[in-house]
Amino acid sequence: MKNVTRSMMIVVAAAAGVSSSALADFNYVDFSSTSGLNLVGVATQSSNRLLVTPSVRSSAGAVWHGMQQRVSGGFDTTMVIKIEDKFGGGADGMALVIQNSAPTPIGAGGGGIGYGENPVFGTPGIANSLAVEFDMWNNSPKDWSDPGNNHVSIQSRGTLQNNPDAAYSLGAAATGDLSDGSSHTLRVRYVGGVMSIFIDGNLTLQTSVNLAGLLALNPDSADGVGQAWVGITAATGGNPDRQAHVLESWRFEGTPPIPTPAAAGLLVPALLMGARRRR
Repeated sequence: MKNVTRSMMIVVAAAAGVSSSALADFNYVDFSSTSGLNLVGVATQSSNRLLVTPSVRSSAGAVWHGMQQRVSGGFDTTMVIKIEDKFGGGADGMALVIQNSAPTPIGAGGGGIGYGENPVFGTPGIANSLAVEFDMWNNSPKDWSDPGNNHVSIQSRGTLQNNPDAAYSLGAAATGDLSDGSSHTLRVRYVGGVMSIFIDGNLTLQTSVNLAGLLALNPDSADGVGQAWVGITAATGGNPDRQAHVLESWRFEGTPPIPTPAAAGLLVPALLMGARRRR
């Protein structure tokens, strides 16, 4: 039934005048193939997984999908991560990043988590971006203000360079220890101006976010919905606090636009008949 529902949504969107590229999304159940992805910094393919960073000090890596995705109208994305080769206290974390700065940018290592600037390292961050960071190291009070280790935070400075300081958080919450060596499922859902973060199926953070007002996005040619590049970044700390950041799977699905009432009314009977035939 799920495939039927998705097909119905695509047909409705097509009837409403939306191009097929507007429905672009992806699903990597593993990474035996990296087709469509750009690996930046120290990120590498490792068998059927992506090693966003190995356990090497002061490094940063990123994985970007090569095609811009529709984001301002809503999206649902899920990634499975695993932290390995932990030394010292580990460090630093991973982030889901939405940005309209460049196809393959990368931010700072350490507490910059590959998306933000790090004034300690003197490294810039990714401009015009929003990051959902899964932070596993406490940079407060030595480096900058941080809610503590093991937290999730939505970070953005609008079109300026992103920064991991708590002053630029749109919402944050404590998490369990994601660096415990187990696989963890991280889901970010953005619907109706509300961003919800789930960890292993549990709602952990929910807050209002206006992506279209916050970032300068590229409007889709068909209906003007804002598009941006989406990626996953990670970074390690200095000796001895470092860890490997592994990405095991990643799915992204944008929300198809709702058709006009007239178009929807014409299509509903035909779609229902098509669904009955598939039973």
